[in-house]
Amino acid sequence: METKSEMNHWQMLWRYLRPYHRRLAGVGTLLAASIGLQLYGPQILRDFLDAAEAGATTRLLVTLGIVFFIITLVQKIVTLWTTYLSEDLGWAATNSLRADLTEHTMRLDMGFHKLQTPGELIERIDGDVSNLAEYFSRLVVQLVGNGLLVVGILLLLFREDWRVGLVGLAYGLLTLGLLQIIRKPTVNVWQDVSKAYAKMHGYVEERIGGTEDIRANGGEPYVMNKLYPLLAGVAKGRVRADLIGGYTFSSSYMLYVLAIVATLALAGTLFLQGQISIGTLFLLVAYVRLMESPIKYIRRQISAMQRAIASVGRINEFLRLEADVQESVSATLPERATAVSFQNVSFVYKDQLSVSSKQYLVNGNPNTDDRPPITDNGSPNVLHNISFTLEPGKVLGLLGRTGSGKTTLTRLLFRLYDVDEGAITLDSTDLRQVSLADVRQHIGMVTQEVQLFEATVRDNLTLFRRYDPAKKPIPDADIIAALQTLGLGDWLDSLPDGLDSILKSGGQGLSAGEAQLLAFTRVFLRNPQVVILDEASSRLDPATEHLLERAIDTLLHGRTAIIIAHRLHTVQRADDILILENGRIQEHGSRLQLLNNPTSRFSQLLRTGIEEALV
Repeated sequence: METKSEMNHWQMLWRYLRPYHRRLAGVGTLLAASIGLQLYGPQILRDFLDAAEAGATTRLLVTLGIVFFIITLVQKIVTLWTTYLSEDLGWAATNSLRADLTEHTMRLDMGFHKLQTPGELIERIDGDVSNLAEYFSRLVVQLVGNGLLVVGILLLLFREDWRVGLVGLAYGLLTLGLLQIIRKPTVNVWQDVSKAYAKMHGYVEERIGGTEDIRANGGEPYVMNKLYPLLAGVAKGRVRADLIGGYTFSSSYMLYVLAIVATLALAGTLFLQGQISIGTLFLLVAYVRLMESPIKYIRRQISAMQRAIASVGRINEFLRLEADVQESVSATLPERATAVSFQNVSFVYKDQLSVSSKQYLVNGNPNTDDRPPITDNGSPNVLHNISFTLEPGKVLGLLGRTGSGKTTLTRLLFRLYDVDEGAITLDSTDLRQVSLADVRQHIGMVTQEVQLFEATVRDNLTLFRRYDPAKKPIPDADIIAALQTLGLGDWLDSLPDGLDSILKSGGQGLSAGEAQLLAFTRVFLRNPQVVILDEASSRLDPATEHLLERAIDTLLHGRTAIIIAHRLHTVQRADDILILENGRIQEHGSRLQLLNNPTSRFSQLLRTGIEEALV
């Protein structure tokens, strides 16, 4: 994994707020207005008290009271408006960050996703970013705004009396110094809390996904016993964080009380000596008291910033991960590229080399250079020196026991992984030299596990293509024609809203055969030149079996294809046969030639029964 350039919290703040600079300028303007109104309010009260002591008219006092009320009301309205705009700004910026993290996650290869549970990824994409939402919104307003308010108060205090100004300055500096002392421990604690939450969410999500098997096998006690330590880890981290927060609050509040006492003593002495008026005494105390609110918010926001800094560290750690499958575009595939060739291909799954699956995310820098050597004996390789050529328009039947490397071979052709040694070519063009989009435009893949989304039939078949401006939408007439061609016309007619009908997530409400046919339709609509088909190994009823056989014939017509076969019918469809055993080619040749050779492994499989022999 190569390292991406990291962003500190200020760089991240600027990067995601910069597109919203106009809204940010509006928030800054309102913030300045709010600060000015807060500083001016106590001046009106001083004038009121001095005027009352001097025996001013009731009309003047009423006028000063109305002015103070209007200033306070306007200041609250401006503050409310500022809060709304800052929240809107913060969520807009963090949603952009969520989108970037989601896109980054989708770019990471299958080796990464095999090591992470969905719960851990959700915590990364949403949990850590949620900690930044306040940082992007309130933090900007309250930390910067309240910092400016404190500076304004100090300037006015020094203007009135330098000794009271020193009291206010000492209060502010001591409070900020206290916060600086506890900053690093707090950041570390919140990093631990985030990691504990990620582990807990990942564990719960994984166990909920396996509820049926867990309950069927009486695994509930085990699940709960493993959950308790995770909950205890979260609780321990939160208690430590809250204790530090409580210590910070108590210490800073005691400093505030001492500042008020010192101000009252100093201002009271000056008043008794006749050096200041009663209004000025009130003004000095009011300004020192006014400092407590912004410093309180600064204290809270610094605590939030410490959580944000911890999240920024984890986000940077996540962004440092890069896919092993890298794009280096130096060629393009011919429009009708159909000939497939594997040339001395060897491959090992990198995720099998990690000491701990958690190393991928916790450390962020898995060592992929320590891979074991590719040897002929005792190697961890999944595939060893695989070489074969599939001519245009031919169908290759791929046979082998479970774990022999069949699925791995098709994944390499689809570039879900890249080979360690050798090359895979399409019409003599190395797939590593062309873009992933180009590869997947020419190659279609149907797996045993069909992923359906809670969306319309149209969006499930086109994979939301109409929302991608870079791709031309597929007309409804083409979708309907494809469904009818592959035997799903009656199924479509039975739906209440046709292509606008909503399918349930995971294909709930659909039979296994219907889900497979929908997967065929997806590939059929893309019209690839090469098709990879991992045939479903589950038994189907005769009617559905017949529909699938017809659909496979339609899908493969005029195309080059590789089929991971589990049934005799499928094997008979193949032109060539390739049998894998422990990651090596055991047998490869024309189906008819191997069939007529009684000593061939393929012939033996047919005599034994292919379904039983390949289990």
